[in-house]
Amino acid sequence: MYKIIFTIIIILVLAWVNPVDAVFSTDFINNEAPSAYFYPGEFDKLVLDLTIPSGVNGGEDKLLTITIKNNGSAVNLYDIEKFKLWKDADEPGFQGMGKDEELGIFIYYASNISWYLSDLNAAVPADGLRIFISAEISKNATTNRSVQIKIPQLDDINSNGSFDLADSGIFMESKNNGPSDSAIANSYFQTLKTFSNKDNLNPKTVITDPEDNSTITVDNYTIKGMTRDQGTSNPAWVKIGINPLASSEQVIWHEVNLTSSNYLTWEYQWQNITEGNYTIKTQSTDWIENTETEGDSVNVVVKFPGEPASAPNGGATAGEEDKEESAFAPDGATADTVEQLQEKIKQVQQQIIELLNQLIQIYLQKLG
Repeated sequence: MYKIIFTIIIILVLAWVNPVDAVFSTDFINNEAPSAYFYPGEFDKLVLDLTIPSGVNGGEDKLLTITIKNNGSAVNLYDIEKFKLWKDADEPGFQGMGKDEELGIFIYYASNISWYLSDLNAAVPADGLRIFISAEISKNATTNRSVQIKIPQLDDINSNGSFDLADSGIFMESKNNGPSDSAIANSYFQTLKTFSNKDNLNPKTVITDPEDNSTITVDNYTIKGMTRDQGTSNPAWVKIGINPLASSEQVIWHEVNLTSSNYLTWEYQWQNITEGNYTIKTQSTDWIENTETEGDSVNVVVKFPGEPASAPNGGATAGEEDKEESAFAPDGATADTVEQLQEKIKQVQQQIIELLNQLIQIYLQKLG
Protein backbone atom coordinates (compact mmCIF):
# COMPACT_ATOMS: atom_id res chain seq x y z
CA MET A 1 0.00 0.00 0.00
CA TYR A 2 2.79 2.41 0.96
CA LYS A 3 4.58 1.60 -2.29
CA ILE A 4 1.50 2.54 -4.33
CA ILE A 5 1.00 5.81 -2.42
CA PHE A 6 4.67 6.70 -2.81
CA THR A 7 4.54 6.02 -6.57
CA ILE A 8 1.43 8.18 -7.01
CA ILE A 9 3.09 11.08 -5.14
CA ILE A 10 6.20 10.82 -7.31
CA ILE A 11 4.12 10.86 -10.52
CA LEU A 12 2.13 13.90 -9.39
CA VAL A 13 5.23 15.86 -8.37
CA LEU A 14 7.05 15.02 -11.60
CA ALA A 15 4.01 16.10 -13.60
CA TRP A 16 4.12 19.47 -11.80
CA VAL A 17 7.84 20.16 -12.20
CA ASN A 18 8.12 18.84 -15.76
CA PRO A 19 4.69 18.79 -17.43
CA VAL A 20 4.47 17.14 -20.86
CA ASP A 21 1.31 17.60 -22.86
CA ALA A 22 0.57 16.41 -26.36
CA VAL A 23 0.41 19.34 -28.77
CA PHE A 24 -2.12 18.54 -31.47
CA SER A 25 -2.56 20.07 -34.91
CA THR A 26 -5.73 21.76 -33.63
CA ASP A 27 -3.65 23.67 -31.06
CA PHE A 28 -1.98 25.54 -33.93
CA ILE A 29 -3.72 28.32 -35.86
CA ASN A 30 -3.27 27.97 -39.62
CA ASN A 31 -3.76 31.53 -40.87
CA GLU A 32 -3.28 30.33 -44.48
CA ALA A 33 -1.09 31.68 -47.26
CA PRO A 34 -3.26 32.47 -50.31
CA SER A 35 -2.91 30.88 -53.73
CA ALA A 36 -0.65 32.94 -56.00
CA TYR A 37 1.62 32.90 -59.02
CA PHE A 38 5.35 33.18 -58.30
CA TYR A 39 7.79 34.39 -60.96
CA PRO A 40 11.57 33.90 -61.38
CA GLY A 41 13.66 35.98 -58.98
CA GLU A 42 10.79 36.94 -56.67
CA PHE A 43 11.30 37.00 -52.90
CA ASP A 44 9.14 37.54 -49.80
CA LYS A 45 6.52 35.19 -51.27
CA LEU A 46 4.34 33.89 -48.43
CA VAL A 47 3.88 30.10 -48.33
CA LEU A 48 2.88 29.48 -44.68
CA ASP A 49 1.27 31.66 -42.00
CA LEU A 50 1.02 29.85 -38.66
CA THR A 51 0.52 30.65 -34.98
CA ILE A 52 2.51 28.27 -32.77
CA PRO A 53 1.11 27.58 -29.28
CA SER A 54 3.20 27.72 -26.13
CA GLY A 55 3.88 24.29 -24.67
CA VAL A 56 3.74 25.78 -21.17
CA ASN A 57 0.20 26.15 -19.87
CA GLY A 58 -0.32 29.87 -19.23
CA GLY A 59 3.40 30.65 -19.61
CA GLU A 60 6.13 31.45 -22.10
CA ASP A 61 7.92 28.76 -24.07
CA LYS A 62 10.67 28.81 -26.70
CA LEU A 63 10.64 27.58 -30.28
CA LEU A 64 13.85 25.61 -30.85
CA THR A 65 13.43 23.82 -34.19
CA ILE A 66 10.94 23.76 -37.06
CA THR A 67 10.87 21.40 -40.04
CA ILE A 68 8.88 21.74 -43.27
CA LYS A 69 8.09 19.73 -46.39
CA ASN A 70 6.67 20.68 -49.78
CA ASN A 71 3.58 18.80 -50.98
CA GLY A 72 4.00 20.48 -54.36
CA SER A 73 6.35 19.69 -57.23
CA ALA A 74 8.85 22.59 -56.92
CA VAL A 75 12.41 21.34 -56.40
CA ASN A 76 15.08 22.71 -54.07
CA LEU A 77 17.55 25.09 -55.80
CA TYR A 78 16.16 24.42 -59.28
CA ASP A 79 12.86 26.12 -58.42
CA ILE A 80 13.14 27.29 -54.80
CA GLU A 81 16.31 29.16 -53.97
CA LYS A 82 15.54 29.30 -50.24
CA PHE A 83 12.86 29.38 -47.56
CA LYS A 84 13.00 31.98 -44.77
CA LEU A 85 11.38 32.00 -41.34
CA TRP A 86 9.95 35.25 -39.96
CA LYS A 87 8.44 36.43 -36.71
CA ASP A 88 5.46 38.78 -37.01
CA ALA A 89 6.55 42.37 -36.28
CA ASP A 90 5.52 45.90 -37.24
CA GLU A 91 1.89 45.76 -38.43
CA PRO A 92 0.04 42.42 -38.07
CA GLY A 93 0.42 40.18 -41.12
CA PHE A 94 3.32 39.34 -43.40
CA GLN A 95 5.46 42.17 -44.77
CA GLY A 96 8.88 40.54 -44.92
CA MET A 97 12.08 42.43 -45.67
CA GLY A 98 12.84 45.27 -43.31
CA LYS A 99 9.52 44.99 -41.45
CA ASP A 100 9.09 41.53 -39.92
CA GLU A 101 11.87 39.94 -37.87
CA GLU A 102 13.87 37.40 -39.86
CA LEU A 103 14.65 34.33 -37.74
CA GLY A 104 16.73 32.40 -40.25
CA ILE A 105 17.10 30.51 -43.53
CA PHE A 106 16.02 26.86 -43.71
CA ILE A 107 18.58 24.14 -44.45
CA TYR A 108 17.69 21.48 -47.00
CA TYR A 109 17.95 17.85 -45.87
CA ALA A 110 18.01 15.67 -48.96
CA SER A 111 17.59 12.31 -47.20
CA ASN A 112 13.92 12.94 -46.46
CA ILE A 113 13.33 15.82 -48.90
CA SER A 114 12.66 18.37 -46.18
CA TRP A 115 14.00 21.62 -44.73
CA TYR A 116 14.82 22.40 -41.10
CA LEU A 117 15.85 25.39 -39.00
CA SER A 118 17.27 24.69 -35.53
CA ASP A 119 18.82 26.57 -32.57
CA LEU A 120 16.16 29.28 -32.80
CA ASN A 121 15.45 30.03 -29.12
CA ALA A 122 12.55 32.22 -30.23
CA ALA A 123 10.26 33.28 -27.38
CA VAL A 124 6.70 31.94 -27.68
CA PRO A 125 4.27 33.97 -25.52
CA ALA A 126 1.45 32.30 -23.61
CA ASP A 127 -0.98 33.31 -26.38
CA GLY A 128 1.25 31.92 -29.15
CA LEU A 129 3.83 33.10 -31.69
CA ARG A 130 2.78 34.04 -35.22
CA ILE A 131 5.41 32.99 -37.74
CA PHE A 132 5.66 33.22 -41.52
CA ILE A 133 7.58 31.15 -44.05
CA SER A 134 8.49 32.84 -47.32
CA ALA A 135 10.00 31.50 -50.52
CA GLU A 136 12.63 32.99 -52.81
CA ILE A 137 12.19 31.75 -56.36
CA SER A 138 15.14 30.66 -58.50
CA LYS A 139 15.76 32.74 -61.62
CA ASN A 140 15.53 29.59 -63.76
CA ALA A 141 12.42 28.14 -62.10
CA THR A 142 10.31 25.70 -64.12
CA THR A 143 6.83 26.92 -65.06
CA ASN A 144 3.76 25.22 -63.53
CA ARG A 145 5.67 23.60 -60.70
CA SER A 146 3.98 24.16 -57.36
CA VAL A 147 4.47 24.89 -53.67
CA GLN A 148 2.30 23.71 -50.78
CA ILE A 149 4.19 23.85 -47.50
CA LYS A 150 3.34 21.72 -44.49
CA ILE A 151 4.65 21.13 -40.97
CA PRO A 152 4.99 17.32 -40.90
CA GLN A 153 3.56 15.25 -38.08
CA LEU A 154 5.92 14.96 -35.12
CA ASP A 155 8.46 12.17 -35.51
CA ASP A 156 11.00 12.14 -32.68
CA ILE A 157 12.89 9.08 -33.83
CA ASN A 158 14.82 8.37 -30.62
CA SER A 159 12.08 9.80 -28.35
CA ASN A 160 14.44 12.14 -26.49
CA GLY A 161 12.24 15.23 -26.86
CA SER A 162 14.98 17.12 -28.72
CA PHE A 163 15.56 17.61 -32.44
CA ASP A 164 18.00 15.31 -34.18
CA LEU A 165 18.66 15.28 -37.90
CA ALA A 166 15.89 13.31 -39.68
CA ASP A 167 13.33 14.16 -36.97
CA SER A 168 10.16 15.97 -38.09
CA GLY A 169 7.78 18.49 -36.56
CA ILE A 170 8.20 21.44 -34.21
CA PHE A 171 10.42 21.18 -31.13
CA MET A 172 9.98 23.40 -28.07
CA GLU A 173 12.07 24.13 -24.98
CA SER A 174 9.26 22.63 -22.85
CA LYS A 175 9.55 19.42 -24.92
CA ASN A 176 5.83 19.68 -25.60
CA ASN A 177 6.49 19.15 -29.28
CA GLY A 178 4.02 18.73 -32.11
CA PRO A 179 1.89 18.38 -34.06
CA SER A 180 1.52 14.93 -32.53
CA ASP A 181 -1.55 13.73 -34.44
CA SER A 182 -1.24 14.96 -38.04
CA ALA A 183 0.62 17.34 -40.35
CA ILE A 184 -0.40 20.98 -40.76
CA ALA A 185 -0.53 21.94 -44.43
CA ASN A 186 -1.34 25.24 -46.08
CA SER A 187 -4.70 24.80 -47.80
CA TYR A 188 -3.63 26.49 -51.03
CA PHE A 189 -1.00 25.87 -53.69
CA GLN A 190 1.25 28.55 -55.15
CA THR A 191 2.21 28.02 -58.80
CA LEU A 192 5.48 28.96 -60.51
CA LYS A 193 5.22 30.86 -63.78
CA THR A 194 7.71 32.27 -66.28
CA PHE A 195 7.50 35.69 -67.92
CA SER A 196 5.51 35.68 -71.16
CA ASN A 197 7.81 38.29 -72.71
CA LYS A 198 10.28 39.86 -70.31
CA ASP A 199 10.69 40.52 -66.58
CA ASN A 200 8.08 43.17 -65.71
CA LEU A 201 8.39 43.13 -61.90
CA ASN A 202 9.21 46.31 -59.97
CA PRO A 203 11.75 46.54 -57.14
CA LYS A 204 10.55 46.47 -53.54
CA THR A 205 11.62 49.31 -51.22
CA VAL A 206 10.99 49.70 -47.48
CA ILE A 207 11.84 52.42 -44.97
CA THR A 208 13.36 50.89 -41.83
CA ASP A 209 14.03 54.13 -39.92
CA PRO A 210 12.05 56.15 -38.87
CA GLU A 211 9.05 54.00 -38.03
CA ASP A 212 5.56 54.98 -39.10
CA ASN A 213 3.79 57.40 -36.73
CA SER A 214 7.00 58.15 -34.82
CA THR A 215 8.34 61.52 -33.58
CA ILE A 216 11.64 63.10 -34.61
CA THR A 217 13.14 65.59 -32.14
CA VAL A 218 16.26 66.77 -34.05
CA ASP A 219 16.78 69.01 -37.08
CA ASN A 220 19.09 66.53 -38.88
CA TYR A 221 18.06 62.90 -39.25
CA THR A 222 19.38 59.84 -41.13
CA ILE A 223 16.57 58.04 -42.96
CA LYS A 224 17.40 54.36 -43.63
CA GLY A 225 15.88 51.70 -45.84
CA MET A 226 16.27 48.55 -47.93
CA THR A 227 15.62 47.73 -51.60
CA ARG A 228 15.65 44.51 -53.64
CA ASP A 229 14.49 43.79 -57.15
CA GLN A 230 11.51 41.49 -57.59
CA GLY A 231 12.62 39.58 -60.66
CA THR A 232 15.86 38.95 -62.50
CA SER A 233 17.48 42.41 -62.48
CA ASN A 234 18.90 44.71 -59.77
CA PRO A 235 17.88 48.19 -58.58
CA ALA A 236 19.38 50.97 -60.69
CA TRP A 237 18.43 53.81 -58.34
CA VAL A 238 16.36 54.58 -55.25
CA LYS A 239 14.84 57.95 -54.42
CA ILE A 240 13.09 59.42 -51.42
CA GLY A 241 10.42 62.11 -51.27
CA ILE A 242 9.58 64.18 -48.18
CA ASN A 243 6.44 66.31 -48.12
CA PRO A 244 4.43 68.06 -45.42
CA LEU A 245 1.45 65.85 -44.52
CA ALA A 246 -1.69 66.64 -46.61
CA SER A 247 0.34 69.03 -48.78
CA SER A 248 -0.86 69.55 -52.34
CA GLU A 249 2.68 70.38 -53.48
CA GLN A 250 4.37 68.05 -55.95
CA VAL A 251 6.75 65.59 -54.28
CA ILE A 252 10.43 66.46 -54.71
CA TRP A 253 12.51 63.29 -55.07
CA HIS A 254 16.07 62.97 -53.72
CA GLU A 255 18.58 60.22 -54.56
CA VAL A 256 19.68 58.12 -51.58
CA ASN A 257 23.21 56.96 -50.74
CA LEU A 258 24.15 53.28 -50.97
CA THR A 259 25.43 51.60 -47.82
CA SER A 260 25.67 48.14 -49.45
CA SER A 261 25.72 46.75 -52.98
CA ASN A 262 22.67 47.08 -55.24
CA TYR A 263 20.88 49.32 -52.73
CA LEU A 264 20.16 46.42 -50.40
CA THR A 265 20.66 49.02 -47.67
CA TRP A 266 20.72 52.78 -48.17
CA GLU A 267 20.34 56.07 -46.29
CA TYR A 268 19.44 59.70 -46.83
CA GLN A 269 20.56 62.65 -44.70
CA TRP A 270 17.49 64.78 -43.99
CA GLN A 271 18.87 68.16 -42.98
CA ASN A 272 17.59 71.52 -41.72
CA ILE A 273 14.26 70.00 -40.71
CA THR A 274 11.49 72.27 -39.47
CA GLU A 275 8.68 71.27 -37.13
CA GLY A 276 5.54 69.77 -38.62
CA ASN A 277 3.89 66.58 -39.86
CA TYR A 278 5.54 64.86 -42.84
CA THR A 279 5.07 61.94 -45.21
CA ILE A 280 8.24 60.16 -46.37
CA LYS A 281 7.90 58.12 -49.58
CA THR A 282 10.19 55.93 -51.67
CA GLN A 283 10.57 55.14 -55.35
CA SER A 284 12.95 52.87 -57.27
CA THR A 285 13.63 51.33 -60.67
CA ASP A 286 15.67 48.39 -61.95
CA TRP A 287 18.10 48.16 -64.88
CA ILE A 288 15.36 47.04 -67.29
CA GLU A 289 13.27 50.09 -66.35
CA ASN A 290 10.63 48.48 -64.20
CA THR A 291 9.71 51.38 -61.92
CA GLU A 292 8.18 51.22 -58.48
CA THR A 293 5.81 54.19 -58.87
CA GLU A 294 5.48 54.56 -55.12
CA GLY A 295 6.97 52.19 -52.59
CA ASP A 296 6.89 52.32 -48.84
CA SER A 297 5.74 55.44 -46.98
CA VAL A 298 5.73 56.56 -43.36
CA ASN A 299 4.20 59.51 -41.52
CA VAL A 300 6.26 61.32 -38.88
CA VAL A 301 5.97 64.32 -36.57
CA VAL A 302 8.93 66.66 -36.15
CA LYS A 303 8.75 68.33 -32.74
CA PHE A 304 11.78 69.77 -30.97
CA PRO A 305 12.25 69.43 -27.17
CA GLY A 306 10.41 71.92 -25.02
CA GLU A 307 6.79 70.97 -25.63
CA PRO A 308 5.06 67.55 -25.58
CA ALA A 309 4.85 66.02 -29.05
CA SER A 310 1.72 64.26 -30.32
CA ALA A 311 2.53 61.57 -32.86
CA PRO A 312 0.32 61.18 -35.97
CA ASN A 313 -2.65 58.83 -35.82
CA GLY A 314 -2.36 58.49 -32.06
CA GLY A 315 1.19 57.06 -32.08
CA ALA A 316 3.38 57.47 -29.00
CA THR A 317 6.63 59.39 -28.70
CA ALA A 318 9.73 57.56 -27.53
CA GLY A 319 9.27 58.83 -23.97
CA GLU A 320 5.59 57.90 -23.92
CA GLU A 321 6.38 54.38 -25.16
CA ASP A 322 8.76 53.89 -22.21
CA LYS A 323 6.03 55.04 -19.81
CA GLU A 324 3.50 52.71 -21.40
CA GLU A 325 5.83 49.73 -21.07
CA SER A 326 6.68 50.48 -17.43
CA ALA A 327 2.98 50.83 -16.58
CA PHE A 328 2.49 47.11 -17.13
CA ALA A 329 5.29 46.05 -14.77
CA PRO A 330 4.94 45.80 -10.98
CA ASP A 331 6.68 48.49 -8.90
CA GLY A 332 10.42 47.93 -9.12
CA ALA A 333 10.06 45.02 -11.57
CA THR A 334 11.73 44.93 -14.98
CA ALA A 335 11.78 42.49 -17.87
CA ASP A 336 15.23 41.37 -16.67
CA THR A 337 14.00 40.56 -13.14
CA VAL A 338 11.05 38.59 -14.55
CA GLU A 339 13.38 36.55 -16.78
CA GLN A 340 15.71 35.98 -13.82
CA LEU A 341 12.76 34.76 -11.73
CA GLN A 342 11.68 32.37 -14.50
CA GLU A 343 15.23 31.02 -14.72
CA LYS A 344 15.32 30.53 -10.93
CA ILE A 345 12.06 28.56 -11.09
CA LYS A 346 13.52 26.32 -13.81
CA GLN A 347 16.63 25.71 -11.70
CA VAL A 348 14.55 24.81 -8.64
CA GLN A 349 12.40 22.45 -10.72
CA GLN A 350 15.53 20.73 -12.03
CA GLN A 351 16.90 20.38 -8.48
CA ILE A 352 13.59 18.83 -7.36
CA ILE A 353 13.72 16.34 -10.24
CA GLU A 354 17.28 15.34 -9.32
CA LEU A 355 16.34 14.97 -5.64
CA LEU A 356 13.29 12.86 -6.48
CA ASN A 357 15.39 10.63 -8.71
CA GLN A 358 17.80 10.08 -5.81
CA LEU A 359 14.91 9.27 -3.45
CA ILE A 360 13.49 6.79 -5.95
CA GLN A 361 16.87 5.04 -6.24
CA ILE A 362 17.20 4.83 -2.42
CA TYR A 363 13.63 3.53 -2.09
CA LEU A 364 14.13 0.89 -4.79
CA GLN A 365 17.37 -0.28 -3.17
CA LYS A 366 15.56 -0.77 0.15
CA LEU A 367 12.80 -2.72 -1.59
CA GLY A 368 15.42 -4.93 -3.19
